[in-house]
Amino acid sequence: MSMRRKWGHGLANLLLAAASLCILAPVLLIVNVALKSNNEFLNRPSSFVESWEWENFGEAWKQAEMGLYFKNSVLFTVVVALGTCIIATMAAYPIARKHFRGTNVLYLMFLSALFLPVALVPQVMLMKYLGFLNTYHGFIMLKIGGSLAIAIFILTGFIKGLPKELDEAAVVDGCGYLRYIFTFVFPLTKSALSTVAMLTGIGTWNDFINPFLFLTDKDMRPLTAGLYMFFGQYSTNWTIMAAGIIVVASPLMAAYFLLQRYIISGVTSGAVKG
Repeated sequence: MSMRRKWGHGLANLLLAAASLCILAPVLLIVNVALKSNNEFLNRPSSFVESWEWENFGEAWKQAEMGLYFKNSVLFTVVVALGTCIIATMAAYPIARKHFRGTNVLYLMFLSALFLPVALVPQVMLMKYLGFLNTYHGFIMLKIGGSLAIAIFILTGFIKGLPKELDEAAVVDGCGYLRYIFTFVFPLTKSALSTVAMLTGIGTWNDFINPFLFLTDKDMRPLTAGLYMFFGQYSTNWTIMAAGIIVVASPLMAAYFLLQRYIISGVTSGAVKG
């Protein structure tokens, strides 16, 4: 290996290490605060934790009523991710195979949605007109609609790389259109679907603004709404709030580590084949 290449690899590793530190430092800071008592945090906010207060997590779960909010978050995340994967696949397959005229125009319309700002006021007016405000199905449909653009972009690029001979063989064997999508396209796009499900799940699980706009009933709001309970008018218990942040973020972190292999392969395959 030449000296220039060694310097290049060393510089790349240094930049990656710096980027990793920038990402991990806030996480470690929150963990450090979450394990402190309130008195220890107020007296020594920047020091390392001395006595670990595991009770903070139970107190955060209790104070923020996270039991109810956790059920709502799981419901929204699972249904939105599953619905987005199904609808996006059924839309991306005919676009990738150009089964009708105007597929390129339709595809560009979906791509343009990635760059357009979110129109909250028209969304509120439309949801109110349709009677979808403060309903589970209305909020789920809103989140699915907002996730379709990036999902169709990823899946279309991935499906273009699938051999068309499979389509022809399915037609010869008498396989129906929907049956072919569910029995062949879905398994073959497993890695891309994992990427779509993870991106959609992150957006739904971490959503904070939309639940307050479209779900006026407090009992219907997701887990992120529970974090708002920790902010008081005159004081805030920062250690309990930090524990609550960890409780909210932990399920997504666990899901990412479990699906990491599929997510990375889905992104790279879609980028190469698109």
